[in-house]
Amino acid sequence: MARRSQIWLLGLYFLLELPLILAIRSSQSLALLRARDQCGRELTAGQRLLLDRMQFEDAPHVRHYLHCFWSRLQLWQDDSGFQAQRIVQSFGGERRLNVEQALPAINGCNAKTRFRGSGSGMGSVVDWCFRAFVCVLATPVGEWYKRHMSDVINGNA
Repeated sequence: MARRSQIWLLGLYFLLELPLILAIRSSQSLALLRARDQCGRELTAGQRLLLDRMQFEDAPHVRHYLHCFWSRLQLWQDDSGFQAQRIVQSFGGERRLNVEQALPAINGCNAKTRFRGSGSGMGSVVDWCFRAFVCVLATPVGEWYKRHMSDVINGNA
């Protein structure tokens, strides 16, 4: 009888704690999903599927989607690029990312890809965001991002 009570109490504990655990994880995940949905409104089902599979081809719809996504999250600024420190904080800080690796990777990609050519205006900013994002994807930070977004999309984060 005591064992049954212990199991019941343990089950009750997890039942009561589960909403708290989900609430901690869900605010950031919900923000990512909300930005994803808002920025993907005009995408076709096929385009959305490729983006969900982390396939970012060099195409206008991908460039505009990425700029919209990161801007909505307030992790991209048109005058300075990706906000490396805010990205690290938004994605769990030192608990989840190697900060010594992430900050230089993101900042380096911002600098390396900033406005090529003589173009100016929104198109250049959108292109810069795309190039910087693709650059970050080629780093360990990009691998972490792909795994994390897959977890968010699949309801595991």
